[in-house]
Amino acid sequence: MNNLNDFLVNINRTLIFPPLLSTEEVILLFNSKKSFRSHRNCHGYMLFKISVAKECRRLDENNKMIIAGTESYLWKNSTSQEKSEYINLAQRVKSLY
Repeated sequence: MNNLNDFLVNINRTLIFPPLLSTEEVILLFNSKKSFRSHRNCHGYMLFKISVAKECRRLDENNKMIIAGTESYLWKNSTSQEKSEYINLAQRVKSLY
């Protein structure tokens, strides 16, 4: 897909909100990727971006500009309740370390 607006129409928000990531999945991801090695840097927006990237892969979108635009748009337009679910998940992950 070439256009961010066209892509946003196809996003399934129910696969992003609430977060479908479990604490265990996040820990496994952090342990498997060098760029995620510091658990102290785990924050809600980072976990949100992981969920959006999964949804983009499901829709076969690989354009990093489209993915970044999607992440930004969805985060800015999400409710404080939706954001707090990711923030709480990040705090649970941090508390395990």
